[in-house]
Amino acid sequence: MKITTSLFLALLLCAFQSANNTRDKALTSLADAERNFSATSEAKGFHQAFVDNMAEDGLVFAPKPTHGKKLHAQAPESPMLLTWYPAYADISSSLDWGYTTGPYQLKLKPEDEKAAAAGFYLSVWRKQPDGQWKVAVDLGNSFSPGLLKEEAYQPLMANTKEKKAKGSKEDLLAKDVQPVQPYFDETLIYREGEYPYKYKDGVIEPASNVVYSNLGHELSPAADMAYTYGSYTQPTSKGEETGHYLKVWKVVDGQWKLVAHNLVPDRK
Repeated sequence: MKITTSLFLALLLCAFQSANNTRDKALTSLADAERNFSATSEAKGFHQAFVDNMAEDGLVFAPKPTHGKKLHAQAPESPMLLTWYPAYADISSSLDWGYTTGPYQLKLKPEDEKAAAAGFYLSVWRKQPDGQWKVAVDLGNSFSPGLLKEEAYQPLMANTKEKKAKGSKEDLLAKDVQPVQPYFDETLIYREGEYPYKYKDGVIEPASNVVYSNLGHELSPAADMAYTYGSYTQPTSKGEETGHYLKVWKVVDGQWKLVAHNLVPDRK
């Protein structure tokens, strides 16, 4: 009996390690796709990089949700240099859907020493039938280049205690527009002019007076991750602010929780 039990445990451990190795490889391939995206921007210009790396139905914000390939294919060539890299990345249990996020900088000319603009991007990726990763939706916020700092790559590890729970579309869309958003400690919060921070590190509670209007969504094939996007309004001391949002969600403890919440005001 002891031998049988030991053998069973050994086989279970091997299966667990194999599953983890498969996930790690898939997550590495996602992060590498993001790095290659930026390398293409350096080599061919950022417009061509978006043409090469956006999904056929991929969206960017200009400021409204816009067909990414078409927008960048029609844009004139630019001498500006846009570069970025992933600081965080996570992947669905289906291993064909995930997100990356990290700092970017824009130089007016490649040889410029200092960046003219900077911020944090948020991109959701899905694997295509041919095995390539392509961007499904992308939205970046901006802040002063002086706030830029080096970020170490931090892939999110699989939660081995979490059962493979699925979230429903109906619950996702209901939570997307509620005034108090379902944050948890690790939620990344992006606000214009500020360096992104985790909810656990925030010094004040995030605003609960934002009115969200959902314009679209997508769930991963495993229904354990999702994104939503749309427009928002928020009263401020300077009047009503309008803008667009992109949120990335994950099933945590059996419930949809925000892992990334990006609000970008429309430029006037």
